[in-house]
Amino acid sequence: MSHTAYYPEMSEVKPVGQIEASLSHYGKHWFLRTPLALSGRGVSLVDTYTEANTVPGSRCLGWNRYKVTESAFERICEQYEVVSEMML
Repeated sequence: MSHTAYYPEMSEVKPVGQIEASLSHYGKHWFLRTPLALSGRGVSLVDTYTEANTVPGSRCLGWNRYKVTESAFERICEQYEVVSEMML
């Protein structure tokens, strides 16, 4: 599988992926959003999106949010289609 980045400011369309990823502010770990249940070394569940913490009609309802290390992210990219939004 792979990790694909896209640039919406350049009118690129969001690719289809199983996991949405964003790099942390300091670049030491990644935050992942997915309906999949992930586990393993370097993977920590942060939250599950519910009606209480999302906007009405959100497509992410029931999804999980994970904080993962760089090495765990690399392993996940080998197994799943991962998509990242990059802003200029």
